[in-house]
Amino acid sequence: MAFLNVTNPLLHAAFAIAGFWLLFGSSRLGYFLSGFFVGIFWFYWISLSFRYYGGLSWAIPLVITFVACVYGVMFLSSRAFTSSPYLQALFLLLLSQLAPFGFNWFNFELMLYYTPFGLTPLHTALLMAAVLSLKYLRKYYKILALFLLIAALDFSNKELPTPLDFDVELAHTSIPQGDKWESENIIQGVLENFEMIEEAIRNDKRLIIFPETAFALYLNKNEVIVNRLLEYSNDIAIITGALAYDEDNKSYNSAYFFDRGAMKRADKVVLVPFSEKVPLPNFISFYINKIFFNGASDFQEAPNPTDFEIDGVKIRSAVCFEGSTPAIHKDEPKVISVISNNAWFLPSIEPTMQNLMLALY
Repeated sequence: MAFLNVTNPLLHAAFAIAGFWLLFGSSRLGYFLSGFFVGIFWFYWISLSFRYYGGLSWAIPLVITFVACVYGVMFLSSRAFTSSPYLQALFLLLLSQLAPFGFNWFNFELMLYYTPFGLTPLHTALLMAAVLSLKYLRKYYKILALFLLIAALDFSNKELPTPLDFDVELAHTSIPQGDKWESENIIQGVLENFEMIEEAIRNDKRLIIFPETAFALYLNKNEVIVNRLLEYSNDIAIITGALAYDEDNKSYNSAYFFDRGAMKRADKVVLVPFSEKVPLPNFISFYINKIFFNGASDFQEAPNPTDFEIDGVKIRSAVCFEGSTPAIHKDEPKVISVISNNAWFLPSIEPTMQNLMLALY
């Protein structure tokens, strides 16, 4: 419902309860099909990035089917070895904590974000238990469902704090993904970025944040652009996405921070499975990269997240997918800058889903 911009709490709660009601106790085929269609309707957009890998559009239906089958098998495995709906629910809850190939966006708590229920696995377990009680206990014992539903409610304030006391400009770029890496568009993008920086300076902004790969080049290898950004940083702090290339022939998807004439770089800690890194043994990933990605090697991962600091405020850097992974939230940073390039997946539900994941964290 969130994907349709419907945020009514009671409606979301009703759909969540109805979904669990229909699933629990269904046949093996019912479980498989539930997971299969979750894979399609939640994650069909993963395949859309193949539009930009020279001639791989034919793989889109294959990727959608593969992802759907992975989640179909996950759901089926929670049903395959027991006829008890209670054990089925327990196995399904445990499986939802897994991240196939490192991808962790299947999360029951996403269904509950706009509901009055809590957003932890414990709250989900209580809601599941309430549905099971209502469906399977004898009539006088069904009253237990009411107490479980009350226990699943969240009475805390879900409002997010605003810990920044300076003005921030969130810049939005609009060059289509298919054209972004052409040389003339790279130059155009750089000039447009400079214009946005100058406008933010005129508006007395303290910080401007650009999206992932807003500078579509190896920024650390372009001394002219770096020097220009360093000059701007005497008047405004800048966070921007760009690529990085080190002397050891390793590439990184990075965020760069410029402030008061100095530059700092934060390389991505968690890479996107099958897009920035093939999460399989090296001898397999080598051939996948050779066949599908013209022999390009995987991006490299940084060992730890990086914090930027502006006027005494620490800001944890995150690039796209990694903003919704546990690694970035280690040590519970108060402020996180998450930059993303959603043009890979537009038009689709991916931006809405990413917003929900970030809000959930």
